Amino acid sequence: MTVRTVWARRALALAAVMCAGALYTAPSAGAIAAPPPPAECAEDDKQCQEEQKEREQEAKREKGEKEADSGREQVAKDSTAAKQDISKAKGQVESCPPESKDCMSKLVGDGKEQQTSMDEAKQKVQDFKPEPQNNAGVAVGRACDGFAATLPPSAANDPSLTDICELMAQ
Repeated sequence: MTVRTVWARRALALAAVMCAGALYTAPSAGAIAAPPPPAECAEDDKQCQEEQKEREQEAKREKGEKEADSGREQVAKDSTAAKQDISKAKGQVESCPPESKDCMSKLVGDGKEQQTSMDEAKQKVQDFKPEPQNNAGVAVGRACDGFAATLPPSAANDPSLTDICELMAQ
């Protein structure tokens, strides 16, 4: 697969994702506030209740139509923008032959940022030292001090307990 084909596919995939996102978010774009609830009808007034139901259904129908219209408008705008982006990407890819390294470098960049990032990552890996660096005596000494502090006063003077810490520090 040529570099030109790869970049063309990436541009088309990006445009498809943008269109899908526009279609997914379109219904929520034109959210309209609900009308205030109508006054309550008496329980025995059937005519009032029927009129109220008709008004509610009409309000729902109008709201749905407005949402659909606003969603269609947004989808039309987004698809137009996506088509422009796709044609721009196609133009860039078609104007640059795959054999031309200079032209491709202009399209995708020369890779300095990637190389800098890779160099930084390599340096971090080289500088990372998970094993102790000749400081075992310090670490053991601190542990022994903490251990001795937790002993009761009668056991703190016991030479067998302090001998263990001295052996670990060697």
